[in-house]
Amino acid sequence: MNTLSTAVQIGRHTLRNRMVMAPMTRSRANDDDGVQSELAVTYYRQRASAGLIVTEGTSPSAMGKGYVRTPGIYSDAQVAAWKLVTDAVHAEGGRIFLQVMHTGRISHPSMLPGGAQPVAPSAIKAAGQAYTASGLADFVTPRALETSEVAGVVAEYRLAARRALEAGFDGVELHAASGYLPEQFLSSGTNQRGDQYGGSIPNRARFILEVLDAMILEAGSDRVGIKISPEMGFNDIKDESPVETYTYLVRQLAALGLAYLHVATFKAEYDYHGALRPLFNGTYILGAGQTRETGEQRIAAGEADAVAYGSAFLANPDLPRRFALNAQLNTPNPALFYAPGAQGYIDYPALADSESNRALRIHAYGGTEVMQWDEVPMPQAAPGEVLVRVAAAGVNGLDWKIRDGLVKDVFKLPLPATLGIELAGEVVAVGEGVTGHAIGSRVFGALGGVGAYARHVALAASKLVPTPAVIDDATAAAIPVAAMTAWQALFDAGKLQRGETVLIHGAAGGVGSYAVQFAKQAGARVLVTAQSRNADLLRRLGADEVIDYKTTRFEELVDIVDLVFDLVGGETLDRSWQVLSPQGRIISTAAPDIAARVPAGRRGSWFALQQNGELLARIAAQVASGELTAVISEVVTAEQAVDAIERNKTGHGAGKTVVRF
Repeated sequence: MNTLSTAVQIGRHTLRNRMVMAPMTRSRANDDDGVQSELAVTYYRQRASAGLIVTEGTSPSAMGKGYVRTPGIYSDAQVAAWKLVTDAVHAEGGRIFLQVMHTGRISHPSMLPGGAQPVAPSAIKAAGQAYTASGLADFVTPRALETSEVAGVVAEYRLAARRALEAGFDGVELHAASGYLPEQFLSSGTNQRGDQYGGSIPNRARFILEVLDAMILEAGSDRVGIKISPEMGFNDIKDESPVETYTYLVRQLAALGLAYLHVATFKAEYDYHGALRPLFNGTYILGAGQTRETGEQRIAAGEADAVAYGSAFLANPDLPRRFALNAQLNTPNPALFYAPGAQGYIDYPALADSESNRALRIHAYGGTEVMQWDEVPMPQAAPGEVLVRVAAAGVNGLDWKIRDGLVKDVFKLPLPATLGIELAGEVVAVGEGVTGHAIGSRVFGALGGVGAYARHVALAASKLVPTPAVIDDATAAAIPVAAMTAWQALFDAGKLQRGETVLIHGAAGGVGSYAVQFAKQAGARVLVTAQSRNADLLRRLGADEVIDYKTTRFEELVDIVDLVFDLVGGETLDRSWQVLSPQGRIISTAAPDIAARVPAGRRGSWFALQQNGELLARIAAQVASGELTAVISEVVTAEQAVDAIERNKTGHGAGKTVVRF
């Protein structure tokens, strides 16, 4: 089921959730040169947990400015300032598009070069006033662009797209709403031209389509989006036949392969979402006035792929987390929306870690729908325990097996139960009698049970070892269960000896990738089954022969082997008895019922991990030195954990999946 917290594809980018931070004018740039302020770096970084950030409207040229202290993207200094913003957002794992906004007639000579008249498709004055440096001033009658000038304005948009990419943006959005220049061309009330840009709906739509073509030439269609807002009426914009106008426009947009269409509706009685979504074959972002509940409903009903939130993101920098926890929202202060300075900009508080402890729990046995993030009591460090703030946790096959109820007879859990069996993080409290761990130290380890998918976890200090300084938390979280399982299954349970032959089924996964390396280090002959796409990786790790299980039956190629390490189960396990030597043995992590499936005279057992801090520390030292490779298939956010566990069920990717908190 698609919800706000699930991943979604927008153009070439996979977003971690479906919550889009809508573009909102904030007026914190330097008014003299349009250079974004240093405060903006903090502002956008604070909100980087959004699936996608769309920035405030940004001028493609000096003539596009329409408000005080709004940024531009047409100078080197502006590009450099925006680069600091995009770097900050990317460092937090976020995605960010630049909204390109030319205000056209909604400007004032006091804001334009040399006191120039604002430009527009026609010389029609807007009702209302402009926000200037000296206060409100009546709009002026704009100068109608000559036909020969239109191409130059289109070129400004093209250059803006180029400079946005130079500044590190993931894409660009054309602002074709709110009564600004593109919508002025589109609307009959502001466009009374007699050339190819006026008159009929196709002519009035021509400017928008030419601008999009120009931006696509620079960025590619999958990095260009557009925002429209039919019948919004803002800035005195009117159209005599809006339904026909926007139906025509969206039909043309559908052929462009855009990253997305963002539609915000406010006062319209007509169901534009119902009419326009079927016409657009790409990602559809629905905006304006949505709540957590209505956003979920819109997505569940297929009415949108993502939902844009404006003032909710403005006042709640951690909005995705608040939605996930159903936590109370901060109230926005409109009086400070456009005021200069930090107040009302970067001082809205996020939820403190001490305020909540969320955990990913199953409430019944079944599929992905039984899993949800819950607020749970904050644990305390009992004697002999430490309290860890979790930074990352490894995804294991046991997660989905528990979730689906396949091992409920082996793991008798009271429900709801928190999943996850290994973690990495920071010690935040130490129980009585604990030595070797101090508050602030980085640690990692396996729990010996479930419960790792929580913001804070209390567990025995003996199950944790220090994280080597050169290993990051995601890598550390990929080690404990997979690496110790591989070692103990091969050598403690499997008794693998130098010169013997081992066959590893499912070798490209987290456990298998370690098993290949350990077996090779021990001097064994290493045969593996895996998908052909992982063959090169497995050979680099030490496999002597890689058998593509999708095209070849391994028993037809494999000679007698001494040990089968089964990470797959099913009929693969059943066929493995055929290749065993008389003294051969099978160790399985995938078949708890293997004892009932062992043929007479054969040896086979299900593997159970034993905690061993000394072994874990030794393995970590090998990873830190480069002797051992920790293979990671993907690192996902907490909001993406449910989908990652489901992908793990089908052998997604090579190596280990890690959830970063």
